[in-house]
Amino acid sequence: MSLYAMMVLSLVMMTGLGAGVFLAFSDFIMRGLGRADGGAGAMIAINQVIYRSLFLVGFMLTTPVAAALAFWAPDGVSAEVRGLIGAGAVIYGVLVFALTAVRNVPLNKQLDASGGDAAVWDRYQRVWTLWNHVRSVGAIGAFGLFVLAFAQLV
Repeated sequence: MSLYAMMVLSLVMMTGLGAGVFLAFSDFIMRGLGRADGGAGAMIAINQVIYRSLFLVGFMLTTPVAAALAFWAPDGVSAEVRGLIGAGAVIYGVLVFALTAVRNVPLNKQLDASGGDAAVWDRYQRVWTLWNHVRSVGAIGAFGLFVLAFAQLV
């Protein structure tokens, strides 16, 4: 397997793991926190520790690594593979990375500043989870494109 294919495989793995985290929050974590006593406090704690997590490394690197792999592909890599990786980079960059910055992170800050106030927590659960659904779809879509690109390389 070429070095380029191994780099695309690492992109597939980073994106797949991230998509799984987003999907878990959309599917059951937020509902569980909503039912739990102290769910707001638990979410505040999660938001605080995620900044020092392995998840964040993959989250931050996915878009630039994908863009680099699409732009700087070695000779012999088809335009289709480059296009799949480039499309995945755009989808992830917009629907996951940018959306997180403009929607989810501000909501996290509001929840933190409120100390878990019940009214803020109620709104947070609805709005944050809605935007997380979009992030999940974006991450899963990018993952699929990266998988298709990798499959053409091996």
